[in-house]
Amino acid sequence: MRTSSGGRPSKGQRELLGTRALAPLADAARNRADDLGLTMNDYLATLIALDIKMPEFAPAGATLTRLELPISDVA
Repeated sequence: MRTSSGGRPSKGQRELLGTRALAPLADAARNRADDLGLTMNDYLATLIALDIKMPEFAPAGATLTRLELPISDVA
């Protein structure tokens, strides 16, 4: 019997929630998740947690306030 000896820790018991958004909405959501450095799953779970006033269930480390600073290469 093989036992796991590596990888990241479990995020706990989770359930699949699915949606089929219109293409422009899906593209915008993907871009926003990328901007925040989140997976789409963590981005959507964070939005749900904040909307229903249960931020303690947002994925660990996920916040919607992390933004990339607009720093340009100036030599």
